[in-house]
Amino acid sequence: MTAPGSAVMSTGTVYLLHFDQPYAHARHYLGWTRGPLARRLRQHGKSHGARLTQVVAAAGITWQLARTWEGDHDREAQLKRQGGRSRMCPLCGVHPRQATLPRNADGSISRSRTPDWLKAEAGIMTAAQQAEHSALRHGAVSGRVAGVEHLAATPAQDPWYFGGVA
Repeated sequence: MTAPGSAVMSTGTVYLLHFDQPYAHARHYLGWTRGPLARRLRQHGKSHGARLTQVVAAAGITWQLARTWEGDHDREAQLKRQGGRSRMCPLCGVHPRQATLPRNADGSISRSRTPDWLKAEAGIMTAAQQAEHSALRHGAVSGRVAGVEHLAATPAQDPWYFGGVA
């Protein structure tokens, strides 16, 4: 994060490399590049790459690109402070947790304990959508709905019109 009034840090790519064999204690390398990721990956193991990837390449150990994030140096530093690269690595068998919706004792979804982003992701009405729905249902909003075409008569072939017959 940049301080107010300072130069804006450019966004790039934070990446995680997974070594196919451990090198001493290291099994991963976490880095950042502003330029094209492919170019930076080619530099690893050569004189312009990180020292760790140079010695890994010299030891004959291969590596794979395991994961990327969009971000700047601050995002890279944040991920490094979290530690535990293997907890970030899908090649180590770690996968993002599937979001589960909090449930009430009766098994229904708890609206108060479910954040709006998770509701939207699950296809459930967010708090704003539910408030709008409630306002429409209780007649708080009246008038014409924009974009609705009113027909003089319902077409006979309309499958949704039952004409009052059950």
